[in-house]
Amino acid sequence: MLPALIQHLPWICALVATLAALEMLRRLRAIQRENLALLQDRNRATLSLDLALGIGRMGNWQFERSETSLFWSDEVFAIHQRDRRRGQPGVHEAISYYHPDDRLKVADAVKRSLDNGEDYDFRARIITDSGQVREVMSRGTCRFGRDGTAIGMIGFIIDLSAGPVSQA
Repeated sequence: MLPALIQHLPWICALVATLAALEMLRRLRAIQRENLALLQDRNRATLSLDLALGIGRMGNWQFERSETSLFWSDEVFAIHQRDRRRGQPGVHEAISYYHPDDRLKVADAVKRSLDNGEDYDFRARIITDSGQVREVMSRGTCRFGRDGTAIGMIGFIIDLSAGPVSQA
């Protein structure tokens, strides 16, 4: 019996290897289906967030100290009535949107936040690219590096004015 089994050993090994490969393929396909489902869920969540931000007249922004520009969501562009083709604004340009009487308050809040790692929350007025004055609320929080220093900020801006927001 043993010599017959040894004679068929290469075929048995090939069968076991084939079965193992088929099981790995089955598991890989299951993982691919799970990843696709997660991606679809993320896309739905992103779309839901974008819709909620648009309806709520609220946009999100992000700033990294290592970069010169902010990242504005579509709704932040719309609130500022800034044409997206102009690109993302720099920090100083973004602060220049605020009413001259409010700029110092805004600049101080951003500086304190980055220097001390503090969150901030303020109301101020912006002057849109079309010259319209809008009251906004801005909230921001720092992102920290491994050494505990603030490496950037993320936040929201909410349009508190009563008029419609036109998409830029």
